[in-house]
Amino acid sequence: MFQWRRYILLIFVVLMLSESITSEHCEVELKDVSKGIHLTVEKCRNIGTFSIGGLYDGNKWERLTYLYPKPWEGTFLSVKVNDIVYTNSIDSRNKIFMDPYIDKKPEIEDDGISLSWRLPEDILVEERFELIDRGVRIKTEVTNHGDRVVNVGVRLHLDTMLGENDGAPIYIPGDGLRSDETEYHGSDLNFRYWKAYNMVDNPSVISTGILDKESYPDGVIVAYWKNSMYSSWEYKIDPSRSILGDSAVILYYNPRRIEPGETRTIVTSYLNGEPILPVSKGYFGIAEIAPDKPDAIYCPDSSATLRVDVISRKFENKGYLNLEIKDEKGNIVYTDKEDTGLIGADSVKTIPFSWKTPENISPTSFDVIAILYDMNGKELDRKRTQIVVDHARCMPLERGGLNWMLILIPLLLFLFAIFIFIIVQGYSQLGNVEIKKEKDGESVKVIVWNKTKREIKNCVIVDRIPEGAEVDVLTAGVERRDTELIWRIGTLDSDDRAILEYRIKDVEFLPPAVVRWDSGEIASE
Repeated sequence: MFQWRRYILLIFVVLMLSESITSEHCEVELKDVSKGIHLTVEKCRNIGTFSIGGLYDGNKWERLTYLYPKPWEGTFLSVKVNDIVYTNSIDSRNKIFMDPYIDKKPEIEDDGISLSWRLPEDILVEERFELIDRGVRIKTEVTNHGDRVVNVGVRLHLDTMLGENDGAPIYIPGDGLRSDETEYHGSDLNFRYWKAYNMVDNPSVISTGILDKESYPDGVIVAYWKNSMYSSWEYKIDPSRSILGDSAVILYYNPRRIEPGETRTIVTSYLNGEPILPVSKGYFGIAEIAPDKPDAIYCPDSSATLRVDVISRKFENKGYLNLEIKDEKGNIVYTDKEDTGLIGADSVKTIPFSWKTPENISPTSFDVIAILYDMNGKELDRKRTQIVVDHARCMPLERGGLNWMLILIPLLLFLFAIFIFIIVQGYSQLGNVEIKKEKDGESVKVIVWNKTKREIKNCVIVDRIPEGAEVDVLTAGVERRDTELIWRIGTLDSDDRAILEYRIKDVEFLPPAVVRWDSGEIASE
């Protein structure tokens, strides 16, 4: 009996050591006490997913994302290439998993961690996590190494967890502290940062997401993670759904045209941040002045809306708010006063002010000062920001209005060229090229069918297979190059089919195949 106990104990210890070694082997990490930041990145499965921790009070590491200090598949990247979505989280749906396309596994380079994927469309996706003061700068570069134009978008999904609170409320400048699902795009997307709290009253762990002005997102969603975790790209919010059980933030960078050889760069940062109202400010103060343009640059003779967030912590409060705008000489060019009304405990109220910018003015910066008073006229808090009025940022105008002929003539020529192109394509093609990929056990067939009324030239089938897979190709003339099967068919006559057939062992999931020819390309579903 004693021997059996010893064997069981030995097996348990071996398993624990094995798990520890495997776990350690699967993480790449950087920790910098002087910068107060700790980053871990996954390199075995869900490669490139990550987690972040921040240093508080000089000696305590706290979570800024879920599962820290372990990497987490719920904080992940999505890349949309034309109509195909790739992600590095196995949990999301309606996607192609990126692990089989890893080009370089995560490794430490200088003061950061870098990795890359090469997608079937010959798109290189490079991601670099760089440690900065109190945070991580996340840089994603997408390069088109192919010979055709593609549309590529990027999405970053952050599973926020602040300290022990997995349902951290999210603060949006100009819209207050959000506890429900909310979406921002268009004119609503006008803030330069967002924050997450471990608690509303006297928060001790705070994070800040910085929206880079050079690669500003096209959309931001405050989401309930237990629902958003399954989305690979589109996510439909429910404004009545609370995020306080499990919050997340999604950043969207919509698909844009990328020419062969061109690179699209996207940057955002996630930091160990300061509270929107420091304790030193008391229980009633100004959280932020939020211009309705993220760059705070306006045209002459236009309307500028300046939203001031007033926060009341712990108790109900009321007072009044004064807004002043001063020019570079210190002259007051605008002033207005608004009653805050009663603001509930642990709440943020947004108070808007509207100012008409001067009509004839050279590029000028203006100071915007918000001052909060109590009902007895005692100053409680003040905050300052700057805005710029610059005619160079606006569409040039001529006296008497726009010269519409300069716009209409090129537009009409462009529309005429599109019309001719559609007519020519319609007569020459009158049909589609189709590609279908079928798997029956170990047998795989890629079928290409030219349903157009003309031959297609320089036709090539490219089928991606998992690295190291055992493949037996049955079709003659097929070239295997690393993780690709390439069949150069040449010319495919109208109504002709070509079938690439092979056997593959111990592989359940296969990525789509692609067929390319002189005037186009398509991928299988």
